[in-house]
Amino acid sequence: MDVIIHFLISVINNLKSLIPEGGTLPDDAWQKRYSFLLGLTWFHAIVIALIGPVLGYSWEMNFGAIFDDGNVFHTIFEGLIVGLFAALASIKRYGRSLRSAAIALGLMTASAMLVHFSGGYIEMHFHFFVMIAFLALLQDWVPYILAITYVAIHHGLVGVLWPEEVYNHAAAINSPWTWAGIHAFFILCFCIGSIIAWRFNEKALDKIKKQAAELQEASRLQADLTAMIVHDLRAPLSNVMNTAELMEIGVFGTVSEEHKKWLGIMQITCRNAVDIVSNFLDISKIEAGRLDLIKTSIDLYKLIQGTLECYAPMAKVKKISLTSLLEPDLPEISADERRLEQMLTNLVTNAIKFTPAGGAVEIGARQLNGDIRLWVKDTGEGIPPDEIDDLFGKYRQTTSGKKSKNKGTGLGLAICKRIAEAHGARISVESSVGQGATFAVEIPRQ
Repeated sequence: MDVIIHFLISVINNLKSLIPEGGTLPDDAWQKRYSFLLGLTWFHAIVIALIGPVLGYSWEMNFGAIFDDGNVFHTIFEGLIVGLFAALASIKRYGRSLRSAAIALGLMTASAMLVHFSGGYIEMHFHFFVMIAFLALLQDWVPYILAITYVAIHHGLVGVLWPEEVYNHAAAINSPWTWAGIHAFFILCFCIGSIIAWRFNEKALDKIKKQAAELQEASRLQADLTAMIVHDLRAPLSNVMNTAELMEIGVFGTVSEEHKKWLGIMQITCRNAVDIVSNFLDISKIEAGRLDLIKTSIDLYKLIQGTLECYAPMAKVKKISLTSLLEPDLPEISADERRLEQMLTNLVTNAIKFTPAGGAVEIGARQLNGDIRLWVKDTGEGIPPDEIDDLFGKYRQTTSGKKSKNKGTGLGLAICKRIAEAHGARISVESSVGQGATFAVEIPRQ
């Protein structure tokens, strides 16, 4: 006996696993499907309303006109009924199920009316099947059960009591119960097939959600690991760089010009290494969704002047002119100062890196349509047109970048793009081979 009970429970559980939960569709997916079905309902309302005028029905106007099958006002009235359901489904303050139910009633009513207008031809009955299949897209039991109930009442009640309104076949009219049963069997089989497909859809969605969660967790762990590695690398590099700077200024004794030269090179090398590991940390944080902005009011003059002072030595070593062109009376902007400085730093270091000796790099800013346009312009080698579209992707490097002695990670511009987007800004580049490049960022003031 226990074995039988256990077997029955197992069978019931297996059957339950085949039944979809319903109502689990994500909001964005549901909204798209809802919009499609709402448009379909409005379409049927218009088509039904135009049947009379198109087919040349009578325009005679009297009290019974809306009940006269051959009158234009009858088709317009029935189109308005379907339109009423569409209007109810358009009210946004109603929940998912109520709006879905209104669509279900509208589409089923349209099917019933088309069957009626066709004279009950069996081919038009397939319209019910198509509409039920569309309603299954919402993955909601409320409209689906309403649709099935509507068909059951239409065929079982109207089809039995007034078979001429539903069937255009002598056998059906003479044996309405038999034909109602035949239709019920096929609709039942069709619904079972739709529910199985519905369940498979839910299982696939659950699997995608699980995989997305696993990827998000993996990204978080990767960001944490990267942060640890970067911290362990950046500390000793900073110590080496600081020691080299102290030696250069003679803290540990007199150094020759040759020594100063190589100590300067050592500092630049260490700074580049620190920038590389920092870029890896930043891109990991960004991809893990950890690019948090702390916005404050920023004085662009101070920001740009600080960048000029910081990179003037690097430009001097390469014999490059580093200047600014700032519009007077620039307003302050609301942004994350550290991230904005990082973006500007990446653009300036790239410009200096790819500009030959004797060239020039310009940092500029001006107002543009109420926003701020910030740019870094150089007289370097320029960028081929076929490389510009992919320039802001991860690990992307231009032809000049691959040939450069100071190869980077290909992450700097990708980070710039993501920082700009986080501020609601847009970054772009204008360049021609041999004519240099101009990287511009349009930043909203607020």
